[in-house]
Amino acid sequence: MKGLHMHGVNHAYGIHRVLNNAALLVPAGELVCLLGPSGCGKTTLLRLAAGLEKLQEGTISINGEIVAEPGRHVPPEHRGIGLMFQDYALFPHMNVVDNVTFGLKGAPAAEARRRAMDMLEQVGMTAHAAKYPHMLSGGQQQRVALARALAPGPKLLLLDEPFSGLDTNMRARIREETLAVLRRSGVATLMVTHDPEEAMFMADRIKILGASGRILQAGRPHDIYYHPRHEFVAKLFGRINRFGGIVAGGRVETPLGPVAAPGLNEGDPAEVLIRAEGVVLETNGEGTGRPVEVVSTHLLGHDNIARVRVSGAAGNGEDVGGELYVRVHHTFEPELSRNITARIDPEYAFVFPLGQSADESQTGAEAGETQDSQSEAAE
Repeated sequence: MKGLHMHGVNHAYGIHRVLNNAALLVPAGELVCLLGPSGCGKTTLLRLAAGLEKLQEGTISINGEIVAEPGRHVPPEHRGIGLMFQDYALFPHMNVVDNVTFGLKGAPAAEARRRAMDMLEQVGMTAHAAKYPHMLSGGQQQRVALARALAPGPKLLLLDEPFSGLDTNMRARIREETLAVLRRSGVATLMVTHDPEEAMFMADRIKILGASGRILQAGRPHDIYYHPRHEFVAKLFGRINRFGGIVAGGRVETPLGPVAAPGLNEGDPAEVLIRAEGVVLETNGEGTGRPVEVVSTHLLGHDNIARVRVSGAAGNGEDVGGELYVRVHHTFEPELSRNITARIDPEYAFVFPLGQSADESQTGAEAGETQDSQSEAAE
């Protein structure tokens, strides 16, 4: 199989284990994002794939060739990989075209220059070929670093937080341009990021690394967002409203009404997570939800974040009052509205066993990783 395959990877620094039986598959032509909080082992996994650290347990293969296992370590320069780091690592004493040709050692000078100029054309930087890195903007340096990483025609491209140094507007544009270049190249790409929005935008598949160094869930962005298998995964993607309760009649009561609790037993303590965009506000008596009072609103440009308070009793007489965050994707002026109500969009509501740990969810996550890998291999 062309691409990267990592299996059964365990890694520790002293007594601190940072990777725990991690498995990863990156087929040729796909971009896979490793997503997780700082310190969860994302960069360590990437460095192991690159050969910058020696593997302690497990196997790593690229295009079907084992490049790392206990007793075997193929050095980075012989793995056929391209690397792109957060700081781009351009050589300050070389101009743009020389930076790109640096990775083409062994090729005749004329051929190397032609290849470098071809890559610079792909990233829109031919007009800057004679400039030095200090003369370029952050976005331009990023393009040059990408051209240099792709110039040798790598089997695998590894990106470590490649957009973290760019401002918001530049980051959005460069992400689109980078994705277009990678699609044309067809190279297997593994990208590390701590930004959920970036992972959703860039990835064909996302792998979620938990704080325990385990891959908690793997799948396409849509599946990860709408079908999280663990509360840790659900909480990665934006503001969450969280409520505890007991399963009764297959449901858990919340301030805005009951939420179905499939897979949980009657009487189980449970935790309900509702995304802010899963709380629907309706005004002027048009809704069927529960009455709420708007506590505060904040305009974020493209939408609003509101905090609302709801009080009342569930069908069993239990007080289920509370405050919730709401994301409103349109102009919202509560002072001009009357009889505001709120209801839950069930697509954005998730129920988990109370106190579920990453380790408890791992059996299902590993099964999901296996199924994900099988489907990738089949494709």
